[in-house]
Amino acid sequence: MNGVMRRLAARRALTASLTLLLAGAGLTSAAMSAGAATTHRPSRSAVVVEERTHAPFGKILYTTHHRALYYEKTGSCTGGCLSVWPPLLMPKGKTVPKGASCLATAKFGRRLQVTYHHHRLYTFIDDSGGSVTGNGVEGFAVARVVKCK
Repeated sequence: MNGVMRRLAARRALTASLTLLLAGAGLTSAAMSAGAATTHRPSRSAVVVEERTHAPFGKILYTTHHRALYYEKTGSCTGGCLSVWPPLLMPKGKTVPKGASCLATAKFGRRLQVTYHHHRLYTFIDDSGGSVTGNGVEGFAVARVVKCK
């Protein structure tokens, strides 16, 4: 056998060995090449709200930690207001809010604040559990679920 034939035989033996090894591991060469061609892109979206029914309001928005959400009817909360009305911020690295229709974001310093129907969303410091005690306080209203326009 000349050198070319020996190399070809060795290559075939190596390919056969790898195929058997992969088959034993539950992989195929097609699966390996498909996995090699696929790149994992981290999702830019995050579920940040959920819709829940709360009497007497009907369906309202809550954080994923079960805190009621509110909006300021005439603008946004700044300065000392934020100590009573913490903003709902997107997790770092995420830019697309999920969990309800009509959600978007607005800049809040170096972060993104979640908005609903173009109103910035906040929690109320005096709420606990699933309570809704901030409705009507300091011009804030509970974020009721309504159809997108």
